[in-house]
Amino acid sequence: MSATSTESIEFRNARVLDGSGGDAYTANVLVDEGRIRRIAPDPAGADRELDLDGSYLAPGFIDMHAHSELRLFDRPGAAEKVTQGVTTEVLGQDGVSVAPVPPERKAEWANRIQSLDGTIEDEWPWTTVEGYLDELDDAEPAVNCAFYAPHGNLRSLLAGFEDRPLDDAELETLRDELATALDEGAFGLSKGMIYPPSSYGRDPELEALAATLGDRDSFMISHVWNETDYVVESIERYLDICHRGGCDAHVSHLKVGGKQNWGASEDVLSLFDDADARGQRVSFDQYPYTAGSTMLTALLPPWARRDDSEAIRERLRDESTRDRIAADIDESGDWENLARAAGTWDNILITRTASGQHQGATIAEIATERNREPIDAMCDLLVEEDLDVTMADFIMSEADIERFLADPRGTFCSDGIFGGKPHPRAIGTFPRILERYVRERDTLSPERMAYKAAGRPADLLGLPDRGYVTEGYVADLVAFDLDAIVERPTYENPNQLTEDFDYVLVGGAIAVEDGEPTGVRNGSVLRSTEEWDGRARPSRSRRAF
Repeated sequence: MSATSTESIEFRNARVLDGSGGDAYTANVLVDEGRIRRIAPDPAGADRELDLDGSYLAPGFIDMHAHSELRLFDRPGAAEKVTQGVTTEVLGQDGVSVAPVPPERKAEWANRIQSLDGTIEDEWPWTTVEGYLDELDDAEPAVNCAFYAPHGNLRSLLAGFEDRPLDDAELETLRDELATALDEGAFGLSKGMIYPPSSYGRDPELEALAATLGDRDSFMISHVWNETDYVVESIERYLDICHRGGCDAHVSHLKVGGKQNWGASEDVLSLFDDADARGQRVSFDQYPYTAGSTMLTALLPPWARRDDSEAIRERLRDESTRDRIAADIDESGDWENLARAAGTWDNILITRTASGQHQGATIAEIATERNREPIDAMCDLLVEEDLDVTMADFIMSEADIERFLADPRGTFCSDGIFGGKPHPRAIGTFPRILERYVRERDTLSPERMAYKAAGRPADLLGLPDRGYVTEGYVADLVAFDLDAIVERPTYENPNQLTEDFDYVLVGGAIAVEDGEPTGVRNGSVLRSTEEWDGRARPSRSRRAF
C-alpha cells in the first residue's frame, strides 16, 4: 500500500501533456496528498515550488507488458523503470507467470519462468493471484503494479503440463478459475501461444474463456501463435476468437518478424480496421526495437518443448533429436520459427545464462568457438544452463515499427527481461521513443506519445483516476525536457540507467529527481476489483483527438 506524500508540490510553467492527445498547454500544477489538486494559469503556492520553465509535464508512463513479477521482491526500487518515466507496470504476461499455481507444481513453475520473470530465494509462499498480490504489496514497490491472470497457470490447475483438450467439466472449472482470478484482482487474461502449457489451449477453450471475460467487461491479451510467416493469419484467428466469445482483444508486443514478411504491418492494421468496423475493440502494445527477446527455448519446435524441464533437457542430449530440430528449422512450417526468421545465427544474441557464460555472444560465435554446428551449440548451451538462457533475435524492420507506432490504437511496453546483458528495451524503451520517434523522426507528436504511454493504457485497464493530468487524479507524473532525453542502453552495454527525466512522481511522491532515483517506494498494487468498483471498467476512452 502506497503512503501519502505530506509535501505539497507545485510545478510552475509546465507545458502540460494531459494524456488525452489534445494540444499541450502551459499551466501551473499543484500536487498535494498524493493527488493533482489544481491546474491553473496562475500559481497557488506550495511547500515546494518547481519551475519547469516550459518543459513537459505528462502522466506517468504505463509499461503495458513487463516481467518484473519476482524482480520487485529483490529490487523493489525499480530503478530501471522509474528513471525512464514508468510509474505503472503490467505483469502476468504471455500466459505464463507466477500465479495461480498448483501447490505440488510450485517448483516446476519456478523453474519454467525464471528466465522471464526472475527468482526469489525461498519457495513461493502463494498459490493464488490474491496471495501473490498480497506478497507484492508487502514488498512496497516503487512503481504501481497491475496483473493479468495467465492462461497457462490456470490450465495447469486442471491438466498440469499435458498437451490435450479439456473435457466439458474441466472447461467449466477453468472458467470458474478465471473468474476467481478476476475476483482476486486480475485485470484480464493473458495467453502465450508459443509457451507451454498456454500453447496447449485449443480454440474452443479460448473462446469459452473469452465469453467469461466478456461477461466481466474484461479483455484477452495474447502473444499470438505466429509473429513471423503467419502473423496476419494468427492475428485474424485471435480476433475471431475474441469476437465470437464477446471480449475485447489486445495483441502483445505487436511485430512482424522475418525479412520475407516485412511490410505485413499494413495487412495487420487492415485487420484492426475491419474489427473496428464490426464494433470490436482492438488494442496492442509494442517496443521500439528491431530485435525481440525471449527464452532461447523458443527457438525449438513445439514438440521439442513438451513435458517438464528434465524431459526437455534429456531430449536435447539426443543426436537424432538435434537432427530433427535442425530439419524443422530449415523448413517452412506453421509454428513460430524464430531461428528461420532471424536468417542467420549471427542474429541470435545470448543476453543471459544461469552461469553468466557467453552473455553478449551470438550462437554463431559460440559455435565457432566450440567447433560445433550452430544447432549443437544451441542445444549444448540449453542443457548446460538447465534451459535458463535468454536471447535477442534480430528479425524486424524499422518501417513496420514506425507504422505501428503511429497507430493510435497502440500502447507501449518494454517487455523487459532482466539479468546478464539484457535487451536494452528493459531500460531504454521510453527514452528511445521520445528521442528517436518523437524528437528526431517525428513519427509521433509529444501529445500522441503521452496518450499512447498513459491515457490509452489507463483506459484499457479501466483505471478511473490515473493516466491523465486531471484535477483529482492520482499524481503519477513525469517532467522532462524533450531535447535532453537520450537513450543510453545499448546491446553492448545495456545496463545504463536513463539520467534525463527531471522528475518522476508516483502517488505524489518524488521517485526521481534530476535523473536520479530517490529511493522512495510509493507504488500501489492495483486490483481490478478495487479500481472497477464492480464488473465494468469505468473508463473506455477519454482521448481528445
